[in-house]
This record gives sequence, C-alpha cells and structure tokens, in this order.
Amino acid sequence: MAEMVSLTKTAGARSSGARAGWPEMLPTLAWLVALLVLPLVYILRMSFSADPFALTATGWSLANYADSIPFYWNNLLNSVLIGLSATILAFAIAMPVAYGISFYGGRWKAVLLFAFFAPFLTSYLIRIVAWQTLLGANGPLFAPLHAATGLEVRVLGTPFAVVAGLTYQLVPFVLLPLYTAFNRIDRTLCAAADDLYSGRCGARGAMIGGAAGLAIGLLLAAVFFGAGGLAAPGPMLFVLAAALAGAMVGGTMTERFALIVFPLSRNGFIAAAVLSFIPALGDYVNAALLGDIRTQMLGNVIQAKFLVELDYAGAAALSASLLVAAMLLLTLLLRLIRGTELLDVV
Repeated sequence: MAEMVSLTKTAGARSSGARAGWPEMLPTLAWLVALLVLPLVYILRMSFSADPFALTATGWSLANYADSIPFYWNNLLNSVLIGLSATILAFAIAMPVAYGISFYGGRWKAVLLFAFFAPFLTSYLIRIVAWQTLLGANGPLFAPLHAATGLEVRVLGTPFAVVAGLTYQLVPFVLLPLYTAFNRIDRTLCAAADDLYSGRCGARGAMIGGAAGLAIGLLLAAVFFGAGGLAAPGPMLFVLAAALAGAMVGGTMTERFALIVFPLSRNGFIAAAVLSFIPALGDYVNAALLGDIRTQMLGNVIQAKFLVELDYAGAAALSASLLVAAMLLLTLLLRLIRGTELLDVV
C-alpha cells in the first residue's frame, strides 16, 4: 500500500513538473511557430495556388504538382543520389578524424579541432570557387598531369566535382556531432573492454563491411558513371574496390567500437545524419558552380522558378515535394542508424 501511495505521489510530481515547464517553453514555441511552421504553411498553401505568378495564393489547384514533378523527376533523383553520396563520403572522412581526436588527441584536442575547422571560417562561396580552381583543367591538380603526359583531364561539369565540393562542405556538420558524442563516452568502459580481451570483429565484420561497401560502391558508381554504365569494366572495378575496402574495414574493426563506442554514440550519428543530409538534399550552389545541366539538382530548379521565371506556385510545389522526400529518406536513414546493432558482427 505504501508503495502504491509513493508511486502515485511520484507520478503526480512528474505531471505537475511537466505543467510547470510550459511557461518556460512558450518563447521557444513562439519562435518555432514564427520561423518554421508559418513559412512551411505558406509554402504548402502556395503550392496549391491556382495562379502560379501571384505571391498570394488564390484558389486551389493540383496542376502545380502534376506539371512540375514528372517534368523535373531527374532533378529530384539527382538531389537524392548526390546528397546521399556526399553524406556517406562525409561520414567516411569525418568519423575517423573525430574518433582519433577524441580518443587520442590528448591535450591537443582543441588545437586539432581548430586546425580542422580553420578553413571553414572563410565564406561558403569562396570555398566553392576554390574548388573550381582546384578541379579545373589548368588547376594545380591536373595542369602538371597535362604538361607531363599531354592527357587533358576535365572534372568540372561532372557529378564527381559536385559530390566532391558538397562533401567538403558537409564534413564539419558530421565531425562536430560525432566528436561530441565520442567525447562523452566513459573511458573506463573502453578500458574494461580492453581488459576483457576485445579483439577484431573478424569474418562476420568483413562480410557485413563488404556488403556495405558493395552498396556504397554501387551508389557512387551510379552517380559518377550513370546507371546505364555500371556494366562497363571501369565502374565494375570501382564497385569491387569499394566492396574490398568495406570488407577490410569491417574485418579490422574492433569489438570495443562495435560493442561500446557505437551504441553509446548513436545519438551523435543521428544528429550528424540530420545536419548533413538535409543541407545536401537542398543544395544548389555546388551544382551550379561545379556541375553542368546534367547534374542540376532540384534546388537549382526551385531557385530558377522563384527568382527567374517568377513561377511561385510551381516552385512551392517542388519545395513541398523535396520536403516530403527529405522527411521520408531521413526517417529511413534514422531508423537504419537507430536499428543497427553492431553486436551482430561479433
């Protein structure tokens, strides 16, 4: 009886505490409504406007969706494939850096982080223009090759250039959440794992890593070479190399990372996925400056409709479609991260 009274008091205290927190939340809720909910409602209402060239929605029509989505389907597909590729590559670059600085940086952690983030203190646009110079035929990478061999390499205007530039922009959005998550892990748990003879994940890790590498290789090959060119020798070698690299990484991954580090830092992986994939899906500057007409993403079409064609309803319909696609893909990605258990590889 006493236990039931205690539980009732505890539940009442929790509910009263929750009610007491509402006044403190009102400024935050008002801010979110003003800056997030109302603009989204405006865009959704505009997407059903009968007059595509009016800034104020008039009437109701589904023609904006029927006319825009089928016509710009390839641009939406470009956004998904390029954004997903850049996000995966950003994880591949940032995760080892974040892990190394967090676990082995020692007293130099702050210096190493500043050294990594220093280039990103410059303007976003300047960094993209720098990539234009770097990847240009007369740039520091390919001009010496042309002078030595006479072989002219053109990278600008290809999906590779767009993915490379976008990956570079996304790396900080992945590194910082992962570093924060790794830094919060109790190091005594890792020491206990070492004392209990944690080793390599071995054959199962190699199998899972190889499957993941194969999937990533197929995705990147489809983006870089086109879905129709996957049967060519070059793309197939690229896919096999990605599978082999995944198998090597999976086989050498430690049980300490699989059993302790990853489960305890899963929220950091989720935050990094959100912060990187959403900007990648809606980006248009990299595709405009580093790509060509074949690599245009849906963001480029939306920008042109809003600012050039003045087709506000069509642009709103494409924006709403991109938002729905982003939410669906992000939900799938988060469920994949949240449901992944690296314990199975041991």
